Amino acid sequence: MLHKKIRALGLFSAAAFGAALLAVPAAAQTATAHVDRSAQQPVFYPKTSQVNGEEGNVYVSIYVRDDGKPVRASLMKSSGYEDLDTAAIQSAMNWTYVPAMEYGENASGWTTVQVVYKLPKAAAK
Repeated sequence: MLHKKIRALGLFSAAAFGAALLAVPAAAQTATAHVDRSAQQPVFYPKTSQVNGEEGNVYVSIYVRDDGKPVRASLMKSSGYEDLDTAAIQSAMNWTYVPAMEYGENASGWTTVQVVYKLPKAAAK
């Protein structure tokens, strides 16, 4: 198929390829992988980070196979704390994902997830 050859050769940027898809019938368009919101997605918050008052947002890029299994991860944006960044990657790699869709079939692909670390507010006395 032409679209697979074009992608394999890397001839178009993601934006250009996306623009090219506008001419394709809606049923043939692609969808990216995403977190399965119907499943629990636990977030590991290291005790040492909590004791040290560390909070922040971590953005992790996850490569999801066509069966929904995450197989690779990379840090996109740090929280500023190495322990939180590592915990976010570990958490995201244990989540359940819905695979990307390409021309009506499951496909492998990248997605970005945000992991938020926020300490609970102290109860007012």
